[in-house]
Amino acid sequence: MRHHPVRIGAPRDLVPPAAHEADSAPAVLQRNDDRFIEATLEDLRTADGRTALAALRASRRNASQVLKLFQPVQRQFHVAVVEAWCDTAGTPRLDAAKVDSAGLVVRRVRRDAGGPFVEGWVRRGGRLRGWARVQRLGGDQAAPLARQRRALRPVSPSIDRELDRLALEREDAVLDEHVAPLFVAPPDVCAAARRTFLYGIVPTTSAEIADVPVAATDVLGDGFGPESTAFRDHLVEALRGHATSFVLGGELVQPEWFEAAEMPGPDQPAGLSTAHWSVLQSASGAAAMRRFILLLRQLASEFDAFGGSQEAQALIAELNAVRLPLLSRAFDPVARTVAAGTFLAQASRVLLERDPAAPRPEMPVSWPALEPAAQTRLRHALSRALGRRFADVKGQPGRFDDPEAHYVLRAFVRLKPEHGCPARTVWSAYSEPFVIAPWWEGAGAAPVQVSLPDVTDRNLLRTLKPNVAFVVPPALQNLLAGNPKDMLEGKGSTSGLTVGWICSFSIPIITICAFIVLNIFLSLFDLIFRWMFFIKICIPFPKRSES
Repeated sequence: MRHHPVRIGAPRDLVPPAAHEADSAPAVLQRNDDRFIEATLEDLRTADGRTALAALRASRRNASQVLKLFQPVQRQFHVAVVEAWCDTAGTPRLDAAKVDSAGLVVRRVRRDAGGPFVEGWVRRGGRLRGWARVQRLGGDQAAPLARQRRALRPVSPSIDRELDRLALEREDAVLDEHVAPLFVAPPDVCAAARRTFLYGIVPTTSAEIADVPVAATDVLGDGFGPESTAFRDHLVEALRGHATSFVLGGELVQPEWFEAAEMPGPDQPAGLSTAHWSVLQSASGAAAMRRFILLLRQLASEFDAFGGSQEAQALIAELNAVRLPLLSRAFDPVARTVAAGTFLAQASRVLLERDPAAPRPEMPVSWPALEPAAQTRLRHALSRALGRRFADVKGQPGRFDDPEAHYVLRAFVRLKPEHGCPARTVWSAYSEPFVIAPWWEGAGAAPVQVSLPDVTDRNLLRTLKPNVAFVVPPALQNLLAGNPKDMLEGKGSTSGLTVGWICSFSIPIITICAFIVLNIFLSLFDLIFRWMFFIKICIPFPKRSES
């Protein structure tokens, strides 16, 4: 006994007649009405309604002409509609009672040296494992759920148990792909249309996070490796292995150097000697100090060189192989040097962390030029540290967190066992590749209106009772209670009373303040970005009469 062939795809009214003979993908509709499911089911009843649905198929494209779907936050919703019919004479509709389950899978399209391939979002034993090649699930035609793939035709209880035990020894045998449900349209809808339709919402956003760390290749890409031009050009001169002169060589590193170089002004920073201030006031001295601070910032922030990871320790070891010359003095019997890694870690505590308890190291004279082999080792150590830093910052990968990823959609119907035939899974064709628009991109929906109160109406203001409260710690309250002019000049103080405060505000007033500040900064940044024409549209409307 065999099942007769069954096919699923877009409703045949929604695709050209030539596509009826080939496997077709689900029809993806784009709707922005509130009751879009109810409206879609109503349109499926009649031929005219299905013709109207054809005009609602997702059609927006990006600059590369790739189909673009939107997120619910953009007030756009995507509904996949599928028809199921028997591929026999007359192509009768599939009996809905024969459907055991149905669903949609959204798969990611990737490419490597072997060409393009697709990945599914999988879990194992309830734990998310992230994206994995569909070959690990048994290929394109295999059922997406592990229990369905292991459901074989019964032989005998003992043999079945043994086969299942052997299958479970392979990790891939228990991988489940994420499935968005497809629902069979109500019987009255199918009866009116004389078709069997299924529908479901296409997921374009997800808060799911995989339990595995993100791969460095996924965050850094193939074009930012240690031998790439982009990576080398990004490094400061010293980390490229080029010779670099330091300023104030022979002096103890002072925290005031940072303010003098990074926040220059007419006033000499308190605590900074006149000699150092004179050097850092010169163009060459200020530029050299800024290069040195950039070196510290790259190591501390981008590469986490002073952290505790294995990659950071390996990087420090590589830096310690570089000896920085110290200022020669008449009484020194031999030339003095310091390990670069040790010195830079100490200088970072003084200049970047502004740690008052940090020891103040002596500033070397220069950074020497490195041999090509040493340059290569340092770049590779930096690249490994950067990969670890990205992985730590990125954390575990999310489902749709790659803004440039391409996806495809596919539907399936799981048919019940029948006449001695085992259950089987019938797949549609893949949709065309699509991208998911970032949340901030406009999708054409009408903007949400937020009404602001009239702040000149004193009677109205009396009705705006505080409805949100902030618990303010003593230090922050002391800072806010001080002289605003001192705060703007960086002279504010957090010392004072040691009692906390609870400050209540009205959310509408907070909104007005935010709106005013927004407009001020929009005007200021418009001098640079010239964006006001595109991002702010104001339309006058008359105030309605109260009579």
